[in-house]
Amino acid sequence: MHLDKKREEQLEKMEFELEKEYNQESSEEQESFEMIFETENEKEKTEEVRQVEIKVEKFQSQQDLAKKKKKDLVFELSLFFILGILIGITVKTEAVKKITIGFNDYQIPAKVQRYNIAELKSNLLRQAAQQQTVQNAAQKQQAVQDSNQQQN
Repeated sequence: MHLDKKREEQLEKMEFELEKEYNQESSEEQESFEMIFETENEKEKTEEVRQVEIKVEKFQSQQDLAKKKKKDLVFELSLFFILGILIGITVKTEAVKKITIGFNDYQIPAKVQRYNIAELKSNLLRQAAQQQTVQNAAQKQQAVQDSNQQQN
């Protein structure tokens, strides 16, 4: 019996060692399968990550473009504002030199020669009357000349 026990123990040891080797081999195979599976998963993940990164980059580039357009718009509007101020100052300066109608009109020195409308009107009426008498006289003279020519 003692021999049987030893033999059993040896057999058990051998079985254990065989199992251990088998487990090692199977674990190595599992590891290799896991590595292959992981590499495939990593490839898939890297492709997904790349696609996501591309989408993120596109979105960021669109945001950057929007920010740039907004900055350009603000810059252009500020330039127009400054240009408007400069043109306004120039126009006002030139207008002050040439136009004198406004709040300070009472300070403009009065000219010595003023116009009297009633006097101008009476002068024009007199001149019109004189021209009319001259025309009437010319017509009468013409009529006299015509009648003299007809008699001759």
